[in-house]
Amino acid sequence: MKGEYPNTTVGFVHIDDVIAAHILAMEESKASGRLVCSGPVAHWEQIIEMLRAKYPSYPFENKCSSQEGDNNAHSMDTSKIQQLGFPEFKSLPQMFDDCIKSFHDQGFL
Repeated sequence: MKGEYPNTTVGFVHIDDVIAAHILAMEESKASGRLVCSGPVAHWEQIIEMLRAKYPSYPFENKCSSQEGDNNAHSMDTSKIQQLGFPEFKSLPQMFDDCIKSFHDQGFL
């Protein structure tokens, strides 16, 4: 709903991690089956608070939606891709800093 941020917990992954995982899967002969590429999990409230603290001049929604989504804390087993040598996934601050920078560089902010 417009004017609200989602009331849900979701997993995030940096696009650079997705690209690196695809390249690793294509180049590593030991890669087989499904490789999970999933970074940190957070509720949108945590994301909004993090962004507000770091980027106070940008407008962010102030209200959490009353429509509840999936709020179960969860994680994905990424051990298979890590065993192939995949480095640690980028953190939420790294992801959103890169996103904000990209939006700024492209003139969206």
